[in-house]
Amino acid sequence: MARLNARRTMDWDTPFDEIIAEPPLARRRRIDAAAKDGKRGVEIDRTGCVIHMERAAKRLKAANVADRVLRVPQWDMPKAVEAMKRAGVNGRVTNLCESKFRRARPKRAFALED
Repeated sequence: MARLNARRTMDWDTPFDEIIAEPPLARRRRIDAAAKDGKRGVEIDRTGCVIHMERAAKRLKAANVADRVLRVPQWDMPKAVEAMKRAGVNGRVTNLCESKFRRARPKRAFALED
């Protein structure tokens, strides 16, 4: 019953494309890389392959979000932290149920000297 009341009423003067449309994804990025509110980006990778984890980290890097999270199985967390560092992404690596996490902070390429 609640879903019926939550439906959006359709105004017949507006085109159909404006009512139901999602923004185009840049370079075939996945929609779950950026949350709807734009604050948290989550990528899930279950493959265990470092190359795939690095690709997911690069998708997170391209997402315009404040909090970047890469979710992987718990036994792949050290590999995922290394993949995030290689991709140059600041963020968190968590296990699938988000009970444990590690921070991934890439090293700076150069230090500013005064």
